[in-house]
Amino acid sequence: MRPQIGLRLGIDAPVRAGYQPCAMKDIVENRQRLTLGEKVEILQVALRQNGFQWAALFGLYYAASRVADGAFGAMHRLRLRRGIPGLNSPELNRLIWKGWDWNAGGEEWTISPEWKDSLIRCVLERELPAGGQVLEIGPGAGRWTGHLIARAESYAGVDISETCVRLCSEKFAGKPGVAFHLTRGAELSMIPDRSVDALWSYDVFVHINEPEAASYARDFARVLKPGARGVIQHGAIAGEKGGWRSTLTTESFARILGEAGLRVLRQFDHWEDGGKRHECGLYGDVITVFERPA
Repeated sequence: MRPQIGLRLGIDAPVRAGYQPCAMKDIVENRQRLTLGEKVEILQVALRQNGFQWAALFGLYYAASRVADGAFGAMHRLRLRRGIPGLNSPELNRLIWKGWDWNAGGEEWTISPEWKDSLIRCVLERELPAGGQVLEIGPGAGRWTGHLIARAESYAGVDISETCVRLCSEKFAGKPGVAFHLTRGAELSMIPDRSVDALWSYDVFVHINEPEAASYARDFARVLKPGARGVIQHGAIAGEKGGWRSTLTTESFARILGEAGLRVLRQFDHWEDGGKRHECGLYGDVITVFERPA
């Protein structure tokens, strides 16, 4: 069965809530649906079945999560009102990813092995041409890199983190035509003009704000060959649902690419494979497919 790309988003298209991998978080976030009596009943049963200490800790977690949600909402509104970067400036991104625990190889953001396999088949392989020079923005610990290298004649990975550049250089050492570069953030000065046939970035632009995304887009227009294509996953609603998302939206990223002279081919928040729906990310994210006009 031919995989079906999901909803193409327009200016007024709704974005569905992202998949939440933590069951306890789901229970806490469901509190708005419960009456006071239902909440008391849950606590009473938890107390009877688990004892006072466990129930007290659950109550503390429940209350702290509500406080944390309130703090996040206030931070989000303040960021939008004042135009501040939040945690998504190049400097903070560099520091955060430098100290990140990469033992899981970035797979902590993989919804399921089935999801990843479907994404590779239905999006990466379908949307990007095989062969030629492939550019990956933010390879991290190489979560997608091996698949990209296998399809390319040559590969370049660009990351803001020295740690990630080192990890990938070690992991893919000896692979011909493969190079990893450090960027200051939002620039691709190390990539020659009109040298790239395909561009990929996943779980990266979800953390890049509009000004830096616009800078990247201008460099995309410079480094992509005429007719070359890019696939980028990014936030859709300016971080409204959490997940440390940036100020990007579906509409603003399309506008940014257009202003750089690139053509948006499609935007979608999910795809379907064998009758099963797969989301593009954990927090209502989208994928944008674009090209440099020939």
